[in-house]
Amino acid sequence: MSEELTPQLNKKLKEWLLELAGKINWRVDKVLDSYRLAQRSVIIDVRDDGNSINGIRLRVPSETRDNAYYYVSVGPYGAKCTCEASVIRGEVCKHMVAGLIMWNMLSVIKYGKWLNLNELTWLKQTQDNERV
Repeated sequence: MSEELTPQLNKKLKEWLLELAGKINWRVDKVLDSYRLAQRSVIIDVRDDGNSINGIRLRVPSETRDNAYYYVSVGPYGAKCTCEASVIRGEVCKHMVAGLIMWNMLSVIKYGKWLNLNELTWLKQTQDNERV
């Protein structure tokens, strides 16, 4: 990768993460925690139709329990996670956001396409529900 592209990618990633934080109504540091989780996650499956990536499945490590993992699926129509925040409370959790971040980065690397967060209607519904 050329040295000219790296600052452009870093700037675009920063903008995208800030947009994500605003979309889900989270503090930026919480989104950055998810970014770090994404870096430690293992990709289980990638849904790739040859033109774009349509979602992924990950194994995400627990932040609080040793040798514990959560399984996350994210895609255009929704997200699921096996953690308590998601299963019991129905919340968008850090693991789902880690999945979104990983999905976005794979899409950028393979196709040069950034995820359009406005197209993920399930994110909007979550934001609306949290404000009620």
